[in-house]
Amino acid sequence: MQTGHVIRQPNVYINHWYVRDDTRTTYAANNSGNGTAITGVRLTITPRYSNSTIRLRWTLHGEGNENIGFLVHRGGSLIGFNTQRGNVRHSCITTCLYDQNVDSTPHLTTVDWYDRPGTASSIFYDVAVRSTGGSNYTYFHNRTSGSTGTGNHEIGISFGFAWEITADY
Repeated sequence: MQTGHVIRQPNVYINHWYVRDDTRTTYAANNSGNGTAITGVRLTITPRYSNSTIRLRWTLHGEGNENIGFLVHRGGSLIGFNTQRGNVRHSCITTCLYDQNVDSTPHLTTVDWYDRPGTASSIFYDVAVRSTGGSNYTYFHNRTSGSTGTGNHEIGISFGFAWEITADY
């Protein structure tokens, strides 16, 4: 019997990580800078291979102005935004839901991203918020803006997931 050998097939999910966050808090979505990381759903991963692709997904429960955009950071550096337009405040992956009741109606936002970090060392990923317009806003994480948990002001849970996908040689 030989040891130390691994059979590797291309484009297969080989590793996964997840994080759950129940914390009710707020994050500043300012109209400048690279966004504020939602640290409660930080994903820290160690890929097996340096040429793997990492699939990231965050499911965020919260509430905010429809002019809040979501971005992705790797190791504290901004990587997730619309690269054709560049790193400008209105360049993001997705935005908060348009809702005329920004007091008691939370929603789920899903942020998906794929990355090739080029390392088999430990790295971390954050989803972040920033304003896409001229005003600064607040993102209400796992809660509504009107309350941290009372009747008709629901509280929830957010998740982050990461999957390592082997390279296609």
